[in-house]
Amino acid sequence: MPPIKVLHLISTLSSGGAERQLVNLVNSTSKEIVGYIVCVIGEPYFFAPNIREVGCKVIELGISAKHPFLEAASKFRNIVREEKPDIIHSWLYDANVSARLAAVLNGKIPIVTSLQLADYEPEAGRIGNWNPHKVRVLRMIDKFTSIVAKPYFVPCSEFVKNSYQRHYGIDENKTQVIYNSVDPNLLTASADDVQKIHEELALSSDSFIYLNVGRLDPQKNHKVLFEAFRQVSAEVPNAFLLLAGIGGLENELKKLAEDLGIREKVLFLGRRNDIGALLVLADVFVFPSFFEGLPVALVEAMFKSLPCIASRVEVFEEVIADGETGLLINPTSPVELRDAMIELYKNRDLRKSLGENALTRVEKTFHASITARQWENFYKKIIAENKSK
Repeated sequence: MPPIKVLHLISTLSSGGAERQLVNLVNSTSKEIVGYIVCVIGEPYFFAPNIREVGCKVIELGISAKHPFLEAASKFRNIVREEKPDIIHSWLYDANVSARLAAVLNGKIPIVTSLQLADYEPEAGRIGNWNPHKVRVLRMIDKFTSIVAKPYFVPCSEFVKNSYQRHYGIDENKTQVIYNSVDPNLLTASADDVQKIHEELALSSDSFIYLNVGRLDPQKNHKVLFEAFRQVSAEVPNAFLLLAGIGGLENELKKLAEDLGIREKVLFLGRRNDIGALLVLADVFVFPSFFEGLPVALVEAMFKSLPCIASRVEVFEEVIADGETGLLINPTSPVELRDAMIELYKNRDLRKSLGENALTRVEKTFHASITARQWENFYKKIIAENKSK
């Protein structure tokens, strides 16, 4: 029996969580069971080489416009006709809508929509400061194309699944949670890799490193993190806060660090391709986000046995058992975050036990080899269901 041919459509291949999940999927599933072609609407540059390295074709639509549904659907429709996939699988909003429009015009090819965020939660719009009118229009388009295309849904966490069932009405029979996962092999780092970062950042051997990885946007809660770190640095003179990521708040956050008097201790690293080495370098991972679908950056830190501090919100409680595999704090409280950061600085044994327990936890649930089998079985189920129609 030939492999199931899956044609992916994704909005970009930049360094985001959905993009990394697609790379994991392509790398970890059996090529005898599933074969992939990846089509990208916009920027392909960050992850396209990783996908091509494993022998998968990457097709670039070269569209830079915002929400280019009709143009993307038209181009993607031609690719569907040429490639004749068994399944279409889409990631992120623009690709979801475009793929559904193209799939409807191409007959009965089943379509899968990955759900990476609980976008319909009221808190998502509030934290992101989204335009309410624009959100209503985009949600209408999303729901309409879903009604027409009747896709299968794969939420990345139980939290995302429950949110979509409340606000969107997804069909339980066509929905399966498959957790975002990590291939720890992609986080491998040598001692030389770590030493290079030490030298690049001019860190002393006794520096105590707090690390945060993620976009620089309101959802990630850097302002509370900065206030907490200001208080930490007053007690821990050798403490540094490293931020790996880019985003629209970068200049504002740099000014805030200046105003708080911590600019010399907060290092903005930009977009990185050496996350594994950064995780080895760090002493504590700090991730006080207000809102996530399922945080890949947090899972990556746990795979490197880093003690983690995260927000006490529903989705993080699927990943971390407070006091056992990490510490959970109120994301609106700089004092609570400061206390957790200082506690881990002072308590080496606690850092060690949290890190060891974290690794045990993620290996059982969030390893890419585990979710790869789930994806393979889900694709098989879709093919079997559509053959019987």
